[in-house]
Amino acid sequence: MIGAGVVGASVAFRLARSKEARVFIIERSRPGCGTTSASFAWANANEKTPRDYFELNRAGLEEHYRLRDELFNGARAGAGASWFHPGGNLEWSGDAKSLERLERRVERLRSWGYAAEWKKASWVSEYLEPNVAFPSPKTPVAFFPEEAWVDAPYLANSLVEHAREAGAEMRFGIAVTEIEAEGGRVSALRFDSGDRLPVDAVVNAAGPEADRVAALLGRTLPLKPSKGMILRLAAGSPVGRLIHSQHVNLRPDGPEHIAINHGSIDRELGSYDARAKDSLPYELLERARAVVPALENAKIEGVRIGVRPMPEDGLPCVGAVPEFPGYYEAVTHSGVTLGPLLGRLLAREILSGEVDELIALFRPHRFARAR
Repeated sequence: MIGAGVVGASVAFRLARSKEARVFIIERSRPGCGTTSASFAWANANEKTPRDYFELNRAGLEEHYRLRDELFNGARAGAGASWFHPGGNLEWSGDAKSLERLERRVERLRSWGYAAEWKKASWVSEYLEPNVAFPSPKTPVAFFPEEAWVDAPYLANSLVEHAREAGAEMRFGIAVTEIEAEGGRVSALRFDSGDRLPVDAVVNAAGPEADRVAALLGRTLPLKPSKGMILRLAAGSPVGRLIHSQHVNLRPDGPEHIAINHGSIDRELGSYDARAKDSLPYELLERARAVVPALENAKIEGVRIGVRPMPEDGLPCVGAVPEFPGYYEAVTHSGVTLGPLLGRLLAREILSGEVDELIALFRPHRFARAR
């Protein structure tokens, strides 16, 4: 297993739990320290299209609930699963055009059987989020009650630890420099330490580095990565769930902390320089204060910049690569939503050859081998 973010950790966990494979987890740094640590970690299928991709993400959200209950035996509806935080997601719009788009989305999601409701802002203020400053008490607010946020680094580390308990072996702080093949089949990994590890199969779950890993076999895996900024605020607990407003998104981030981000800020990250105390984090903080005035005294405790690993066509790349027997890929945007599901489905494929219909349309063969 190359990569120990949520996706790689999930695959390793399922393989190790099966007792049918000897599992090695290879990670250049530590589990959950890469893209996983800089994700907004919103588990959802809310804006996912086309329909097949929506169904994959809906199954991914449902898998989080199953994994919670599996690991904690369903006790008190998963009490103790501190990486998983259901409670729903609230969203509203600040102008007529964006409201119309939101209405169309809610209508589509309902027609696809996804939980989506309309509430008045006054109701939300009374029963869910008293600290949010809505434009008006009559503002229509979309509520998606089954969505959740995930403590993604905690989840990745938890799955790695469960894999270790099931017999997986860890190789942290090293990078893969060569993938050997014998008779066309994957046979060994070589590391920058000079060590060589014989293997029968390799899973490339290296996130933004997945194209580099694929190139070690002579394969082209075209990625279209994008940057994302997450601010962690020391702020008390003014909100209790995911919130998406027109200019800022917020969610809890553990005790006494809030995480915030927004796509419009992400699009400006090309020129961001953390060393120069760039204004972007402070702009994002001011937006959050406008939505949640209780954040007036909040302090920026951390700025995380992550690189999202997205295949060129924007869809997941999951499964065996026919040209290279023994080589598998697990590369996707929405890795936090999809990680536990892809872990189970890809482990099944590796062990039995069975390809689940949920991932049948997202196979690696759509990207041609380098010539």
